[in-house]
Amino acid sequence: MSEYRFHLQKYRPGSKITCPKCGRKACFTRYIDGEGQISFPANVGKCDHINSCGYHYTPKEYFSDNPIVKETLTGKDEYGKGISTVVKPTVKPLPKPQPQISYLPCAWVEQSMQRYDINPLYRYLVTVAGKEKTDRLFNLYKVGTSKMWNGATVFWQIDRNGNVRAGKIMGYDAKTGHRIKEPFNQVNWVHSVRKMPDFHMKQCLFGEHLLADTSSSARTVAIVESEKTALVAALFIPDLVWPPPEGCTVASIAKPCRCLMGVRWFSFQTSRQRMNGSVKPGCFNPFVNLPSAQTCWKRWRPMDSVRPDWTLPTSS
Repeated sequence: MSEYRFHLQKYRPGSKITCPKCGRKACFTRYIDGEGQISFPANVGKCDHINSCGYHYTPKEYFSDNPIVKETLTGKDEYGKGISTVVKPTVKPLPKPQPQISYLPCAWVEQSMQRYDINPLYRYLVTVAGKEKTDRLFNLYKVGTSKMWNGATVFWQIDRNGNVRAGKIMGYDAKTGHRIKEPFNQVNWVHSVRKMPDFHMKQCLFGEHLLADTSSSARTVAIVESEKTALVAALFIPDLVWPPPEGCTVASIAKPCRCLMGVRWFSFQTSRQRMNGSVKPGCFNPFVNLPSAQTCWKRWRPMDSVRPDWTLPTSS
């Protein structure tokens, strides 16, 4: 049960409706009244497509636009005196204890770092940068090979303490280097494939383990759109650490990624992020347009034009 009186409707088959803004079907969740006294119009809710649509009309905004509705929501206390049920205080339950973070065996990482001859992404990068550079890159960023999908790539997420948080399995085309999304999106997780019971995953940055060494932590971190883009960028500018913001948006990277405390970093903004506003101007500077991983070897700005100027404060 929600601790708020007005909250998003719990999902059930058929509960999501068409978004009033973008018009896409079965992606809009309506707000409901936990006490059942009011039925909000169909436009009071939130669209699932946060980046491309971003529609979110809250009950607070609805009451602000329709004050007469708020005035009619009144109840009576035990003495018969009218009280506002809209601002009626609710008792918040005690926060649930957070489950302990689960980790994967480090041996799995080492076991996966072989059979690159069947790894499509490895084979593609060899044609771009050569075997020696690709071998060094896969060893540095701890990229493995899975038995799934004829050698899919495993991007291990290892934190600064050396704990293996997760392993993301993704399928690629060896000729184009693009992800395989048809006839289905080839993405999975190691703990799911291994059927690990009660696994509580808390993701970290791909490549975060590179910040553990003093020499690496002093380097600048460049946030990019994906794991593949990180590898491609590292081929051309190895002096930077290139993690994608796995598990959080680029615009909110400062909040969940405590590993960046005290580290100088900046973001390479994709053309899609610039278009749909998922990265808001002013969050950090400078913005460098990086439409895709292909750009890294087709065109690159001089390093003098990229001046990292955002540093998170050190934790106290």
